[in-house]
Amino acid sequence: MRDTGMYTQLWKKYLPVIRLLLKKTVDGEQKLQIYKHEFESTGARNKLGYVFSLELVNGKPINKSNTTAVSSDLYGVLSSNEAVAEWLKDQNIKISVGRSCELVMQKFERVVKEAAPEPVASA
Repeated sequence: MRDTGMYTQLWKKYLPVIRLLLKKTVDGEQKLQIYKHEFESTGARNKLGYVFSLELVNGKPINKSNTTAVSSDLYGVLSSNEAVAEWLKDQNIKISVGRSCELVMQKFERVVKEAAPEPVASA
């Protein structure tokens, strides 16, 4: 990713608010409006916009295939903050930004597929 690191200052600016809102996700979805000009002021040219979805399970991203510089930098800032990283270790959180540049954070339950029980052989 060529632009990785360009959004770090933006995310550091919002880190105190994001940290507070992440902890409030236990009560439901949390939102934070970020203005498009703040993304644009980084100097990065982004044809796709700033839309992303980042799913963290136990503090680790699980959807690395569609990682963007914006989401990668956000994860870097979150994981480098000791308090946030420690809190995220036991959480399943989805963080996304849509076309309206609204940051949405919500908890989710991770569904783990259980192996089907093996048939019991009759004797």
